[in-house]
Amino acid sequence: MNVESRDSVSLKPAELDEFAQMLTVSGLSLTDEQIDLQLEAFPLAVVAMFDSEVQGVMLGSLERIGGTPAILWGLGVARKGKQAATALKAMTGELSRRAAISFPDEDVLVATRLSQPSCYALLASYANLVPRPGYVPNGEDRAWGRRLAKRFGLDPHFDDRGFTVAVKSRKPTCVPILDASPVKATGGSKIVSLVGELDATRGKAMIVFGWAIAEELAAGSYVAAF
Repeated sequence: MNVESRDSVSLKPAELDEFAQMLTVSGLSLTDEQIDLQLEAFPLAVVAMFDSEVQGVMLGSLERIGGTPAILWGLGVARKGKQAATALKAMTGELSRRAAISFPDEDVLVATRLSQPSCYALLASYANLVPRPGYVPNGEDRAWGRRLAKRFGLDPHFDDRGFTVAVKSRKPTCVPILDASPVKATGGSKIVSLVGELDATRGKAMIVFGWAIAEELAAGSYVAAF
């Protein structure tokens, strides 16, 4: 699996078309205008390739939120097939690799919008995940949830106790998520119960975040090895 990251505005029309097609196959029918808004919001694009075929595309960002370094996993999808899990791990790992260079000697917040337990499992290696089974988020956790909801443009629709998003409108609204539907759910029944059945195409999602520890980030612990 080969993976590269570059400015999201550098994605060519053919790449954007393929990205949109993969999203549609996964059930996320976003308009060109909606995708353009995500390109504006997330300056990095990560592309995973295998045998000269695109296996996944993910938008993301390395930034500081209130002074805290952060990795944001934005809209993304993997092609259905046996390479899907590898592509997702490669794309998220690439942003961790870049974060180790951009934020040396600092713990880094890692956050995303998701609707599947299989996407939650991608965060399993990060510390202090919120929300997580059996844990009641404290005031600081909820404050982080609100900050992230605002960054993702979802603050009016965010529940800072369940960390869920519910966009209610006359027309169903699709929440841009990191889609992991081609990957079988892992993590056990507690994770499945925590995430539940969230239909991103009807405006439902969950905001989840954890922490990449500085020493582990520098050691490449969060980067997939192939």
